[in-house]
Amino acid sequence: MRGRPAENISKKTKYKLEFEDAIWHFDLNKSKNGPYLVEIIDPKFDKLDKLYNKLERLKKPKYHENGRKKRTTKADKIKVTKTERAYWEEHYRLFPEDRPKKRGRRRTNRTNS
Repeated sequence: MRGRPAENISKKTKYKLEFEDAIWHFDLNKSKNGPYLVEIIDPKFDKLDKLYNKLERLKKPKYHENGRKKRTTKADKIKVTKTERAYWEEHYRLFPEDRPKKRGRRRTNRTNS
């Protein structure tokens, strides 16, 4: 390099690369060798991602302004169970091989005659 070195050079430490099917998030403070997060954009899994985010949001405790934890009500518990059921339904629809095997004896349909 010839000449005087440039002053006030600032490197980007946070940036995103957007492709048609994925978004790569880079942060040089977190990871110097590659992206710390890769978001895959696939409409097939959009519903599953939304349900997962909703479930995580509902499970996170809520706090009052003074810092005390809010009480978990019966309605909150019902919302969590409904969302959890919907999440697993969608998961098993997309990945049927993950469905747990049924255990126990088979039921027989005997009639007393």
